[in-house]
Order: sequence, then C-alpha cells, then structure tokens
Amino acid sequence: MRFALVTEDPQLIASMADCFADEAIAVEPFNAELPLFRAMRTKSFDAVLIDAKNNSMLVNSLLSWRNCNANLCTPVIVLTPFSNWSAMLRWINAGATDVASRFDPEQVRLRVHVALSRRVQQRDDDVISVGPYTLRRDVGTLTIEGEEIPLTPREFSMAWLFFSSPGKFLSRAQIASSVWGACEDVAGRSIEQHVYKLRRKLRLSGCTGANLKTVYALGYKLDLSASGATQDDEAPPAQADCEPDSPGTSEGPPRSLLAAEKVAEV
Repeated sequence: MRFALVTEDPQLIASMADCFADEAIAVEPFNAELPLFRAMRTKSFDAVLIDAKNNSMLVNSLLSWRNCNANLCTPVIVLTPFSNWSAMLRWINAGATDVASRFDPEQVRLRVHVALSRRVQQRDDDVISVGPYTLRRDVGTLTIEGEEIPLTPREFSMAWLFFSSPGKFLSRAQIASSVWGACEDVAGRSIEQHVYKLRRKLRLSGCTGANLKTVYALGYKLDLSASGATQDDEAPPAQADCEPDSPGTSEGPPRSLLAAEKVAEV
C-alpha cells in the first residue's frame, strides 16, 4: 500500500514513515498540493494525509480538488494540531474522511485503518440533483431536464465544483488548483473561457434557477436562488441567454475566444 502525505514538516514525515513501516506501507511526502496533483495523474494512493498545521487554505484547496477529481474511495485524513471537536468537525464538513491529531501517530494509524475499512461509498455521493440539473460524477455526465449536455472533462469538473458548493465564493486560485492542478497564473485565461462556456451551455443566467456570478475581488459564485445581482456582481445576462445558442448576451466571451473565432472565419 502507498499513502501520500502533504506537509512541510520533516519530523512529521519521519513520524508517519515509522508509524506505518511495520505494515509495509510506503509514505510518499509532498511539500505542496501541486506536486501531489501531478503525481496523482500517474499514481494511485490508498490514502491521503494532509497536514493542517500551518495552512488551512491548502487543506481547503486539496479537499476541493479531491471532490472534483479523485476517486471517492480514497480516504483523506486531515492531521490537525487542534484537539477540540469543533475544529475537527470543520474539516469533516469541508469534505475530509476523518481527522486525527498530528501529534499522535497511533491515533493517525487507527483513523486511517477505520477509513480504509469503510471504503465502500454510497452511490448518492456521485450524484447532485438541483432543479433541472443532474450531475453524475461516476460517469461524468450533466443533464438538464433529462437532456445530456456535452461537456469536456474540465468543464464537467468545474461544473461539479460550482454545484457542490452553491452560494460559496470560489476564488480563481481555488478553481485553478481544483480543476487544472496548476497555479492561477497558468490557468487564468482558461478559467475565463470555461466560465463563459458553462454559462452558455448550462444556461446559468437565472432562468433555470441557477445563476453563475462573477464577484469582483472574490471570484465566482453559483447562486441557486437566482436572485438579482448585487452591487459587486456583474449584470445578469439578457433573457435570450436562457437558450444555449441564442446570440446577444450582456457579457460577451473572453477576448481570446473572440480572437480565435475571428481567425477561424478568415
């Protein structure tokens, strides 16, 4: 078996390696989320351990990525320095399989084995149904009122991220790491293009009960109440945008996409 450990603490790396050595379990350390994301493209891990000592944003980013891309049967254990139940419950609510004290290797080993013994997940975890929308992560499909909408893998991953976090602000950095496994600078323009395409394909202008908004300085938010935009939001697209292929919206496509279309016309 092989576990991934995300931490910058050499003492924790040594402690976890010793903890699982007798069981012939290899612990592969990563000092950040991006190296782990890249490794998971070619390797499989039986469990992922995340050190929450210094960077809670790192843990949130990893859990978001896991919810979009990783195998649901892979347990994610957060190693926290906090011993109070409220702090532990916060990580469980964020998507962690379990939480253990980073200072107690035996507790970590117990939590991991309990999680591994419960690897059979309910199929409901792979399905999100909101109004006319149904997303199935196990097969990577999204339907609107029973009609399947063709999406690329990254478009589906982004849609799953928004629909699994309704009403929450998702920063560009979080989207970049969750969907692309890259930093915001690398995925920045692609994020704009994918958001534009999702708005058009999924009719996320409010007429279907869902409105994908851009909130300046914060990121993006899927509003399932389809309420009007606030002062910080973009103006909602025109009513004609309820149809997936209708022309004329209040927000045009990214400039790079327009440029590509002009080149194609020449």
